[in-house]
Amino acid sequence: MLLCVGIALQLPAQDSAATRQRFEEIRAKADAGDAEAQVTLAGMYAVGEGVTRDPAKAAKWRRKAAEQGNARAQCLLGLQYADGDGVKRNMTEAVYWMGKAANQDLAEAQFDLGMWYAHGEVPRKSIVEAVELFRKAAAQGLPEAESELGNCYFEGVGVPKNIPEGIKWTQKAAEHGHPGAQHALGLCYAKGKGVTTNYVQAYKWLALAAAKDNRNSDDIKVNVSMVERFMTPEQIAEGQRLAHEFETRGASTPSELSPQPAGVKPDAPPAASSPARPPDMGSVLVKADDDTYEIFADGAFVGNAPARLRLTPGPHLIEVKKAGFNDFRKEIQVGAGSELTLRATLEKR
Repeated sequence: MLLCVGIALQLPAQDSAATRQRFEEIRAKADAGDAEAQVTLAGMYAVGEGVTRDPAKAAKWRRKAAEQGNARAQCLLGLQYADGDGVKRNMTEAVYWMGKAANQDLAEAQFDLGMWYAHGEVPRKSIVEAVELFRKAAAQGLPEAESELGNCYFEGVGVPKNIPEGIKWTQKAAEHGHPGAQHALGLCYAKGKGVTTNYVQAYKWLALAAAKDNRNSDDIKVNVSMVERFMTPEQIAEGQRLAHEFETRGASTPSELSPQPAGVKPDAPPAASSPARPPDMGSVLVKADDDTYEIFADGAFVGNAPARLRLTPGPHLIEVKKAGFNDFRKEIQVGAGSELTLRATLEKR
């Protein structure tokens, strides 16, 4: 441990000089009009890599690249307008740029735009149109879209209820490593919903979900325990073996099914050996005393409690309201891939 600390202490100054030099090289290319360099430079400003973090400059360079038709820049600029990060919050601008990226078949943009439609953030857009966007993104192998499309079929939201189709898309998302889909698929096997009851498969998928989904891990572990009651020690061992085998080989990725759209590059510079994806969204579960409380994220109504919000990394304002009660307000910082739980208690006026 001390050796690791010693090595770590030697690296920052070296990394800082190298990163600063790389920043200057990328800025020179960006100034010359290179759209990919502009996207990368914006990412460096967004996270403070080689320069002081500056969301406004990140938005400036993303706009330059977006105006040249870069889909990744259009998507990220849309998210900045939706969050009011470095720019004044403006859902019209957010939808405009996200729509341009979605029209270029950027799966992440199709999914995010679909979520805005589904949550009523875009006037005159319906859940049916949201489902079509989920379908386009799912066809490219985006796990979040596959999982959401599966849920729509399970619940009959935006499409006629169709359990086999729900299983199909949930299975795809689970195979891609999506913990929510793995949880749902495990429950399907446990209950015989759309598939033949199979406790070994149920155990496999639930165990995989429990290992990844910190937000719901306690609930998932309860379901694992319930399934174990119907299993022999040999079946449990087989379920554990299958889960371990899945983890060992690794979940398949969207890029294995279909390539990224032409011209799409990662926002921030990745390691040379691995393709990058845009920053992971964070998850916030908002709980309250009863389901009549209304929840708002950054001024936009998102539903009644409890609500699970999918937010971009950065600061957000969460509000919970009910007539006759003082509003609850909380500023939170969402990290990439973070999972937060927020409980709101309102005081009567």
